[in-house]
Amino acid sequence: MTRVALYARYSSDNQREASIEDQLRLCRELAAREKWSVVGTYADAAISGSSIIRRPDIQRLLTDAQSGQFEIVLAEALDRLSRDQEDVAGLFKRLRFAGVRIVTLSEGAVDELHVGLKGTMNALFLRDLAVKIRRGQSGRILNGYNAGGLSYGYRVVKKLDERGEPIRGLREIDEDQAEVVRRIFREFAAGQSARTIAAGLNKQGIPSPFGGAWGASTINGNLKRRSGFLYNEAYIGLLVFNRLQMRKDPETGKRISRPNLPETWQVVEVPHLRIIDDELWDAVQVRKKLYGGMKLHHRRRPKHMFSGLVRCGCCGASYTVKNRDQLACAAHREKGTCANNRTIRVGELEKRVLEGIQRRLLAPDAIAGFLAEYHAEHKRLNAMNRERQREVERRHASIDRQIANIVDAIADGVATISMKSKLLDLEREKENLARELQAMAAAESIVEFHPAAVTVYRRQVSELQDALQSDERERHEAARIIRSLVTGIDIIPTEGRGKVELKVRGALAELLNLPNRKPGTAPNAAVMVAGEGLEPPTPGL
Repeated sequence: MTRVALYARYSSDNQREASIEDQLRLCRELAAREKWSVVGTYADAAISGSSIIRRPDIQRLLTDAQSGQFEIVLAEALDRLSRDQEDVAGLFKRLRFAGVRIVTLSEGAVDELHVGLKGTMNALFLRDLAVKIRRGQSGRILNGYNAGGLSYGYRVVKKLDERGEPIRGLREIDEDQAEVVRRIFREFAAGQSARTIAAGLNKQGIPSPFGGAWGASTINGNLKRRSGFLYNEAYIGLLVFNRLQMRKDPETGKRISRPNLPETWQVVEVPHLRIIDDELWDAVQVRKKLYGGMKLHHRRRPKHMFSGLVRCGCCGASYTVKNRDQLACAAHREKGTCANNRTIRVGELEKRVLEGIQRRLLAPDAIAGFLAEYHAEHKRLNAMNRERQREVERRHASIDRQIANIVDAIADGVATISMKSKLLDLEREKENLARELQAMAAAESIVEFHPAAVTVYRRQVSELQDALQSDERERHEAARIIRSLVTGIDIIPTEGRGKVELKVRGALAELLNLPNRKPGTAPNAAVMVAGEGLEPPTPGL
């Protein structure tokens, strides 16, 4: 009996979950009439058909098709599989390669002609739909209605028109939130920074627009995109539409926003939505201009050697540049949610980390202790691996015999669809077992250690440190290598004004391999913490 897989999808143009069941019911009726056996159902709910990249069940269907689980894919229409020309053609090719046909209730058996014509028609439908949506949003703006999301400071007004249909886009001021908006503008105009304002709001337990903690970026926004509280023209009674256009990235399926030229914007006055007066608005914009004159690439500070690896030992937030070469806890500065106010200069950080690598991570007793535990863990894992290896080898031999029997049967003229499917399954399992055996063989090797090697490691690190003072090329390469030897740095406040303790997690196994390291190779993940002793060896190393 022919095996068939059913596929259904609904998207934002048809927001009814019952639509999935309706599509599957109609497909089952056809399968019953054709005496096909339904072996699987696949459904993507509330997901656009303009791309298959972000649809999990269509991806699962393709994987199952390659493994020979069915001979037909049945859907209500070709546009349920995809509305994108490239995706439809790709689906058709991949399924045909797997020996799977596409059948739909609307088109019947799908061939190259359907793929070309329907793919073009569906692409035109998507373009026409986008134009109509844009036109509808533009008309709503001209009538004084909101065409986008809900800004902080407002709430949705639920009202029906004369036909009993809901009027979309109606907003009114939420006075409680509006007072927070006024407070933000007043404090910023008075000279407070966005970080200070955010910290004050968090201290008082005032929820942010999304319910979490306030951040400086929420208040500051982005000048080019006119986002954020301090750039939101709705607060002075202006609705602005067509500021951005959304494009779908064909590689990832994600929607990417791009700014439109200011002359293409639509601006409509809505005085009933004004929260901020012109005088306060102008004062804030004058102060914002003080920081917005320089190009971003001129203001961007260069990354230091351990950029992205330094974190607060109290809350786990990143330590970021505060001013010039000083680092501070981002949660303390941006949100005021962390009490760690200690800062550290980049030069001091790099010096202390390098000294820690030499004195602590490369101490002979530390390395010897690490390798003792490392070897003991390897022996335990190798014992487990040997038992598993015997099981895999027995299964591998059994699969070889089964494959040989099926091949002999096919050679004798006895061939069925189920035999083909079984053969593919066995071949796939055999490949997986072979990879597992190869991985087990690689895991048998153990790092060898000689105490005199510590001197070599110390000399290598010293040479890297010296290279940091040489020309730009050598300095860049030395910094890259040293960075790879560190997996993380925690800044922990201690007794005394401005005093901090550094907890450095180093890739010790990579340090041991430093003299033989090849450029571009990734560091080993065995971890040691300077000043805190050894962490348990990572299983599987």
